[in-house]
Amino acid sequence: MTLVSKPDPRKKLIQAAVIDAVLIGLGVVAFITTGSPLWILLAILVGTGISAPLMISAMRQIKEQDNASG
Repeated sequence: MTLVSKPDPRKKLIQAAVIDAVLIGLGVVAFITTGSPLWILLAILVGTGISAPLMISAMRQIKEQDNASG
């Protein structure tokens, strides 16, 4: 029987940061091409909606690891 380890929660935080950066970058590109600042706002909102659950679960796992270690 093989034990399956949970993925490193810090990888989830990095993934959330990358997703946010990509979406905000796309929002800036759309802003430059259209001139509407609404694109940046939408990119921030969508990025937050996607990455917030990743960040919350990563922080919970980090907290559980800290509690388990001592």
